[in-house]
Amino acid sequence: MEDTGKNAPESQETLRIQQGQLLRGIRDVQMFPIGTIELPIPKGFCRYVNDRGVFHYNYKKIDTIDIEFLSSHGRENEFLNLGPYSKADIENRCFDGEGLRFITEYTNCGIEVRSAVGVVSTLEEQYWYFECTKEPGNVVVIGGPPDRVSLHLAKSKG
Repeated sequence: MEDTGKNAPESQETLRIQQGQLLRGIRDVQMFPIGTIELPIPKGFCRYVNDRGVFHYNYKKIDTIDIEFLSSHGRENEFLNLGPYSKADIENRCFDGEGLRFITEYTNCGIEVRSAVGVVSTLEEQYWYFECTKEPGNVVVIGGPPDRVSLHLAKSKG
């Protein structure tokens, strides 16, 4: 599944939360997919660009070779704290008839932190991955898409 340029841009609040996680070592990489406004790179971190977007990363924990390899195979999920399934993994299961769902982490103020797509057969594993890696006080929700994704889909259907 080629999703480059099709992602629903994340809010500036979400991007700032993710950048804070990068600074605190909770995540190794922050991605700004094509079409997402990039934040200034934090001091002491590196920047990498490919045809899928821009990446800010902790060079002590991951290198550009790993980022490029995983990204070129559509497996950013492996370094973005999104769990074991890529979008293509989920798309294949949808083609087999499974219904699409979303697993989303929100702050206690309702700001999206991260979101992944899933299907019935992957939801339990994805849910527990999110529960085990969420920030204290945050909640994990299984259901429909986050508002930004719904709005993006409505605009793309035009």
